[in-house]
Amino acid sequence: MQPTSTMIATTQIRTEGKLEGIIDVHSHAIVAIGEQAPMSPQPCWSVEAMLDLMDRHGVATAMISLPNVAAGNDACALARQMNEWLANLVSRYPGRFGAMASLPQGSPDDVLNELAYALDILHLDGVFTPSSINDVYLGDSTFDPWFEEMDRRGVTLFIHPTAAKASRPLYLGLNVSLLEFMFDSTRMLTNMVFSGTKKRFSRMKMISTHGGGTLPYLVTRLQTLAQVFGTGEGRTQLSEDEIREGLASFYYDLTAATSSAQLHAIQQLVPASQLLMGFDHPFMPERSIRTAIDDVQQWGGFDDSERALIANGNARVLYPRLSGLVR
Repeated sequence: MQPTSTMIATTQIRTEGKLEGIIDVHSHAIVAIGEQAPMSPQPCWSVEAMLDLMDRHGVATAMISLPNVAAGNDACALARQMNEWLANLVSRYPGRFGAMASLPQGSPDDVLNELAYALDILHLDGVFTPSSINDVYLGDSTFDPWFEEMDRRGVTLFIHPTAAKASRPLYLGLNVSLLEFMFDSTRMLTNMVFSGTKKRFSRMKMISTHGGGTLPYLVTRLQTLAQVFGTGEGRTQLSEDEIREGLASFYYDLTAATSSAQLHAIQQLVPASQLLMGFDHPFMPERSIRTAIDDVQQWGGFDDSERALIANGNARVLYPRLSGLVR
């Protein structure tokens, strides 16, 4: 059988085009501030070990978000502690670390107050949020007050999947990072576009993690079946082009999404100018960092200028502070 053009595109490799000065947009710190992410056991993390790992793999800067959840009666105080810890880390190592502000799970006023403090006083680089809060997914009008403020500011919003309580019976006894996080990102992206939220808040730069979960494989299905079943009760009908444009308006980090099948799929949705390197340390094993770098370096669908964008050029656009600092 003769190979088709698609088969060739998914198997061709390169040997040049080394990634240099990598900005890792998806990195976590494990510190003793509040309740940690829903993972057990917790991996070890320290500043010194992180810097050593970065040096070994050619990572110039890691953008840190805390997997803690700022919730409960002390949510505001906890978010403040988390953000001040992050600001201190960046001030000690301004070229090596950046930081995403954590927001309290509270009233809109609580969120807006901490948002202003984190960005105006602490000068953090952007904002972190889970894909849903108390099983309410981003795209719901509940979040409009703080989306309006982030949109006014042109904030870079890093959106990480979470473990929705409603899906617990479906975990199959597996850690949520294996499957559920992928489906969770897909739900968030679909809801953001089908609700019209992504289009309404178009000044924000939003990053979806893990290559968009399963979304790159489902774009055509969403486009087609939304014409039959609609985008949800009370929502405006979207054309196939509007759905694709909405999904293509996100940035996507390539954490655990660098196989040839994954890269080919996501390239059908967005150009290299919207792709970012991410390694999800310390939750992903260190060996996956080298694999991801090699995959992107060898993927024949990128030229050298596109690899430079993915390595750090796109991140510098999203995080302007880094432009004069990255080695």
